[in-house]
Amino acid sequence: MLDSIEAVIERLDGIVAEARAEQSPMGYFPGLYRRVTLTVRDAIEAGRFEDNERMEALDIHFAGRYIEAWEQIRRTEPPTDSWKAAFDGCADRRLIVLQHLLLGMNAHISLDLGISAAAVADPGRPLALKRDFMSINAILGDMIDDTQRRLTRFFVPLWFLDNLLGPADESLSLFSIEYARDKAWTQTLELICATDEERQALVLERDRKVAGFSSRLVRPPKWWMRLLLRTVRFMEKGDVAWRIGVLNEVAGADSIPL
Repeated sequence: MLDSIEAVIERLDGIVAEARAEQSPMGYFPGLYRRVTLTVRDAIEAGRFEDNERMEALDIHFAGRYIEAWEQIRRTEPPTDSWKAAFDGCADRRLIVLQHLLLGMNAHISLDLGISAAAVADPGRPLALKRDFMSINAILGDMIDDTQRRLTRFFVPLWFLDNLLGPADESLSLFSIEYARDKAWTQTLELICATDEERQALVLERDRKVAGFSSRLVRPPKWWMRLLLRTVRFMEKGDVAWRIGVLNEVAGADSIPL
């Protein structure tokens, strides 16, 4: 039972360690997610939210859905369709690191976030959560550039592309996160306003759509995108455990061990 953010971090540490020991791509997403959780914890401790206690409850519930999905897979039990699609993708060694990260983010943000936000919101004052909910975008935005630098450790040409585009690619990434979270906020309001029966139907429909989008992340519709991804995969350096370590390391990119 997760009852604190520290308990969440401890469990994520265990998941990352398991994945590194097994050289499993299933460790890419929790490696990144652990750093996000640490950043959110620090923001709560600094009092950056209007209701820090509620945000801690949201963070615990939200992380709990990912951890539950991980444990279901380890017990060979079926998780949600969204997480099944993400974990199935982890078995495909042809995917690049970024695809693995996007599969995890797709399941977690596009399905889990709305469910968790609805669970902790005050049904009588649902909009009271919105400002804190959206403020997470700024935290994620602050982490985009650092995450991109880490990805260049696996695929060096990304460094040149990043510098060529300047802030444009960071803006595009942030927009994508904001778009996904906007959709999650809409889902939150729908779930709060729905009856129990309607809520179950909404979650099942959302789960189906999110899982469907995962298939496009695994196999993009454009042939040239698939060719580009295969080229990147061929040029990626390091083994799985090392890459997970780069994504998971809390220190700045310059101090990440080779």
